[in-house]
Amino acid sequence: MDKVIFFGSGGVAREVTSWAQTMVKIIGYATLDSDEHSRFGLPGVAFPDDVTPAQAGTDLAVIAIGLPRVRRRLGERLAVAGFRFKTLIHQSAFVAQSAVIGEGSVVCPLVNISSNVTLGRLNYINFCVGIGHDAVIADNVQVNPGVQIGGFATIGEGALIGSGATLREGINIGDRATVASGSVVFANVRSDVTVLGNPAKRMRMFEN
Repeated sequence: MDKVIFFGSGGVAREVTSWAQTMVKIIGYATLDSDEHSRFGLPGVAFPDDVTPAQAGTDLAVIAIGLPRVRRRLGERLAVAGFRFKTLIHQSAFVAQSAVIGEGSVVCPLVNISSNVTLGRLNYINFCVGIGHDAVIADNVQVNPGVQIGGFATIGEGALIGSGATLREGINIGDRATVASGSVVFANVRSDVTVLGNPAKRMRMFEN
């Protein structure tokens, strides 16, 4: 059983811990809030956020943080520090043999990843997500529970797809775009744009 260190100790880390601790040995959590480790009874020990592989006793890391921009920055820093990234796929997820899953991605229970899907690095695919055939999802993407992604859709780097959203087949979601929860997306979404509703429309008030 691989020894891994989790980076993050918040809600996402606790969600993944609930099922991944039967698949890997979690030696601890690197966190900015060491109180979370004890407050939630997480396994292993609390490490400082700048822990090294030598200090951790393993070079296998899981980034258990929901914000794509944070996950991207942290992934870059940890790679420089010498960490590798453990891919976690729950046993109840269906992943087609022709699908490609990138390093460090987390695929939660009851996910369906269809034929010829390409999933990039350090993605977080939450519970009950369906990804249609030939879809391409770039790195550092967060897909929240209940999302349905049509075949041949593409999702750019660092995008966030909110809970229960539906993406029509063949559309493109740009880099760092946000699709709000419950939205139904019928048209392409440009980079750095937030869309909301059915049909989904741009909401500038929610953009940084």
